[in-house]
Amino acid sequence: MTLYEARLLLKSPAIVTVRKTERGYVKPSSFIPGSTLRGAILTALYRAGSMKEQDLEAEARSPKLLTSAAFPVAEGRRTLPATPFIASCKLCGATLDLTRNAVEALQAGRDPEFPLLCPKDGGPLESLYSRPVYARDGRLRPFRLKTFRATSVGISKERGSAVKGLLFDYEAITDGAEFWAWIVSPNDMQMPSRLEVAVGRGQSRGFGWGELNLRPVSQMPNLQKKVFVALSPFTPWKEIAWESNNLKVSKILGRKSKVQLGWDMVKKGLRPSVKLSKPGSMVVAELLHGEPPAFIAGLPVQVNESWVVGLNSLLTVDEYYRLMEVTG
Repeated sequence: MTLYEARLLLKSPAIVTVRKTERGYVKPSSFIPGSTLRGAILTALYRAGSMKEQDLEAEARSPKLLTSAAFPVAEGRRTLPATPFIASCKLCGATLDLTRNAVEALQAGRDPEFPLLCPKDGGPLESLYSRPVYARDGRLRPFRLKTFRATSVGISKERGSAVKGLLFDYEAITDGAEFWAWIVSPNDMQMPSRLEVAVGRGQSRGFGWGELNLRPVSQMPNLQKKVFVALSPFTPWKEIAWESNNLKVSKILGRKSKVQLGWDMVKKGLRPSVKLSKPGSMVVAELLHGEPPAFIAGLPVQVNESWVVGLNSLLTVDEYYRLMEVTG
């Protein structure tokens, strides 16, 4: 298998939301889910003639193409999800990062602790957990995607015209936004260096189109550690296995949220909703056996006989800071 670092540049606004509300799609996600990115890649390969319909069905039954969540690029730098031990002071605005302290505590068999007040001025701390953060001038800073909100009218599929009284709002990520992710492909899948892909909702209206560039990664990160940071939502199971890859999990630090697992291409229906730990969660685990690229992009899991991808991407803490170019 081959590991790639992917860069996605949006050429049009993208509607990528956490959930639908009464007003419409107005809860934008801070990242592009791995399953969304994977679906966009498979669709692009199919349109280009590189995959046939039976290839897509085989991927749904036994996934080989793996993708992590895609996080924004800020000022040319990668952002990553903040761990539960990163917060900002509401008074002075300083960012407090005790992630390495938490690793030391876990390695010593202790439960990590985090202060309630800023050690500089005693101000209250606001958790940045799971939000994108990036490094500038040697310190971490929170990042917020630029979005805009608009109102649209529903279109009748039968008549192809507006439906009277059917209005909905949407909040879209602005064009020009850039994201990065890990992608793993099997050796027998030919991946072009550039693809035109579409992510999110409203693609027939021109939303979500972008350019995806892939760069093979030659040097594999060292995964022989036991404390990791999750780049994607993480499955809170004691053991996660896919093909010859096996991960044994002993502890997860981070809140869980209920996530709808998307559409099953084979069964033609919605997958179930499950609780997942958010990106940025700290995971104490042991890689029993397998290939490093699979753990980096994230092992898929089987839920109710459906394979779910885009989860369980892991980084060592050293790699987490290296990717953000943080020293010390």
